[in-house]
Amino acid sequence: MYDQAHRRAILSRPGGEASRVRAITRQVLGDSEYYQAVEEYYEKVGNLLVKVFEKDPNKMFRPYPEVKSVLQDLSSRHSLGVIANQHRNVREHLEKTWGLAKFFKFMILSEEVGFKKPDREIFLLALDKARIEDPSEAWMIGDRADTDVGPSRSLGMKAVRVLHDSETSIIPSETDIEVPDFQFKDLNPLTSLF
Repeated sequence: MYDQAHRRAILSRPGGEASRVRAITRQVLGDSEYYQAVEEYYEKVGNLLVKVFEKDPNKMFRPYPEVKSVLQDLSSRHSLGVIANQHRNVREHLEKTWGLAKFFKFMILSEEVGFKKPDREIFLLALDKARIEDPSEAWMIGDRADTDVGPSRSLGMKAVRVLHDSETSIIPSETDIEVPDFQFKDLNPLTSLF
């Protein structure tokens, strides 16, 4: 399960570079033996990335420098939760590796609940866990227009898009619903926004 969830998150992410390359490859090669060879390659790359993550999660994921101080500030004044398209091992790494789990009242991880962003069900589950009846009272903070901003805004939540790196900043907002209420280059402005 971890292999599949992680491969989807890394290699098949809609709008991600790998998914664009795969779509073009399929368009050019069709269902030929060459395309099957490309799929086998992606399978091997996905397995390698999973092994790297299991051995040392900091090689693939590392919290941004300001994360801990921002979470500490926000969690002292607000109830925070996590919605992530991730494997359940992320919970352990948030707690033991990075010491961040203590800032969250709940964590919803796609592998545990059986659906993932942008599925509206994962956002509805978060609203339920946060005991928020009116979605306009909730904020979604994420880096993706298609899986964070759009779905949360479609439910009436407010959204902040944080563009820390160039990969997420090149994924355009396709519709008006994917335009966030606020957009920042790092998390620090959140402490004065809320």
